[in-house]
Amino acid sequence: MEENRQLIILNDTFGKEGSDEEIAGLTILVDGTIKIAFDKIQEMRQYDSYNEVLRDVIFEGLEKIFTENR
Repeated sequence: MEENRQLIILNDTFGKEGSDEEIAGLTILVDGTIKIAFDKIQEMRQYDSYNEVLRDVIFEGLEKIFTENR
């Protein structure tokens, strides 16, 4: 997976309902190496969607980063 570390992320800004606050939004294109990895995780953990995969990738990744940097 190291040889192709390309990831396409689109940025957008959204208005928060009932407020003037703007919220950053991201769209991740699941293709190539990322799709292969997501498919494998989805199968291993029996997830129904890429949303579940992404949730755990983000939270488990953050936990690992913060644990390693203590």
